[in-house]
Amino acid sequence: MKSVQIKKLALSSIAAAAMLAAIPAAKAGTATSGNFNLTINLTSGCTVTTPGNVTLNYTSLGAAANASSAFAVTCTNLLPYTMATDVIGGTVIGLNYTLATSAAGGTGNGIAQGYTVDAGITAGQPGDCALGTCSSTTVHTLTVSY
Repeated sequence: MKSVQIKKLALSSIAAAAMLAAIPAAKAGTATSGNFNLTINLTSGCTVTTPGNVTLNYTSLGAAANASSAFAVTCTNLLPYTMATDVIGGTVIGLNYTLATSAAGGTGNGIAQGYTVDAGITAGQPGDCALGTCSSTTVHTLTVSY
């Protein structure tokens, strides 16, 4: 008799499972909020790599000497900028020199844009040096304005 009861219990479980499967599943509801704004504030800017040192090697009363050093400017897309050195020339150990950037400015495009700082000494200058070889260093600043 026990086996009959087990079979009835098994059949009852199958019937209950079938009835539960026939009941439609409850759907989760959805709700929509009203519209909202997303505001993004962008502050434009630039970064500048520092040019390396510029060395002019010149022989007294000789040919002109020129040298350059590379730097890069990276600015926000569409941002115009200008650049310049703190002076456009000077005199060191009796030699007149010029100093400039390879361009006056540009417009940002989000990637590094390459330029140079260019220095030069015109030909035929004697200079001031009593030791055979003289050297002097001046410090200059590159400014990028945007």
